[in-house]
Amino acid sequence: MHRRIRQWSLACVFAAGFSIEAAAQENLIVFVGEKLSVEQFEPVREKNVILMDAVFKARYRVEQLVYGEYDGETIEFEAYDHYGVPPFSGFPHALLFVSRDGNRFYHQKYQFYPVFHTASGAWFGCGPVGESDLRDREGIAEAKPMPWSSDAYHPLKPEWSSKDRRKLFAREHFRIDGDKAYCLTGSPVDELFEVKKRTVLKARGMFGGDATKAAD
Repeated sequence: MHRRIRQWSLACVFAAGFSIEAAAQENLIVFVGEKLSVEQFEPVREKNVILMDAVFKARYRVEQLVYGEYDGETIEFEAYDHYGVPPFSGFPHALLFVSRDGNRFYHQKYQFYPVFHTASGAWFGCGPVGESDLRDREGIAEAKPMPWSSDAYHPLKPEWSSKDRRKLFAREHFRIDGDKAYCLTGSPVDELFEVKKRTVLKARGMFGGDATKAAD
């Protein structure tokens, strides 16, 4: 029984999408990627190991390298998601956070921003989605009004009520029309990366953070 519990715990760590070594700052790669494919697969695992997440193999074209070292035009990585299909796969382009572990790459679990190409040629993400995102961005990536093309939107889930939609997509930052929340404000990708540096990535032991505190 103890052996099974230990293996289950190790599987949970693995499913978080990064090992201790891969979580190191120098192994982090942050990039704007164009989705080529995202497909579910069954990973090889040891006997009696229970995996609590769905696992996906993603292939993206690297449009802009924001942080880290990577020379390829495309990148393949594994993504683990407890809730099913990873949300980043629902957008043509995203600011993605992956970590290198040997010859393999793993998505930093749940970390991404949908991004869109602006008329200036730069990549921007839309304004904050929900109160937690708003708090994280405060003083780091203040969303500003800007012109957007018609493809800059978040799709709305049919099960969301009108109240749910407005709680997530504030009028200051989004215009809701039908099943889409169109972007009104935005922040550049370098500022969005700075948000993750000071919050989630720091909590995971990078950029001066202590990962052991997050585990306690």
